Amino acid sequence: PPHIAGIAKVCKEGYPDFTAQDTGSKYFDPKASPDNPRWMMVDIEAITEMDSVSLPEMKANPSLEGMPLLQRGQRLSVQPVKAEHFAIVCQMGGIKSSSI
Repeated sequence: PPHIAGIAKVCKEGYPDFTAQDTGSKYFDPKASPDNPRWMMVDIEAITEMDSVSLPEMKANPSLEGMPLLQRGQRLSVQPVKAEHFAIVCQMGGIKSSSI
């Protein structure tokens, strides 16, 4: 199942995903154009690994209620996390958030 396996930080803000306009890419989107890129990407920097925390485990933890990731229609990808949710997920993954 989808899971969290580590902590990363965004090190470059969003910019158009160039693979969406590359006809040889599996991510090609014929509706994307330079004027309407449709897809954005960010660069991230790995901070630390952690024990895997699965999406079902997070959904079962009542302390994570209200976490955007766990709302309908959200994807397990790059998104902001409140400090209290971050600390809980770190604890679930066997690391101390204060050490990051």
